[in-house]
Amino acid sequence: NRKILAENIRQAQFKQDRIKKDAEVIAAGIQNVSVSIGAKAGETGKIFGAVNTIQFAEALKKLGFDVDRKRITFETDVKFLGSYVANLNLHKEVKIQVPFEVVAE
Repeated sequence: NRKILAENIRQAQFKQDRIKKDAEVIAAGIQNVSVSIGAKAGETGKIFGAVNTIQFAEALKKLGFDVDRKRITFETDVKFLGSYVANLNLHKEVKIQVPFEVVAE
């Protein structure tokens, strides 16, 4: 039983290390990317609706980064054209901030 427990612990640690390494690779790649999201807006720059995490995740996917939308948060509501910052929690030890811009379509 002790050998089985030790093996299970070793495998769990290996899996966690691999997940963390994958998150670090994604974080390194995303830092060099500029993200731009198109949205319909009025003359004053107010967006019809708001940009959400689903749209941001799709923009990242188009750039080649597959990030779950549940790991993305915004510091403020994205309801106007302009520059914003998104927080990505890729792993409990790997967190980055990604600047992005909302432009008119």
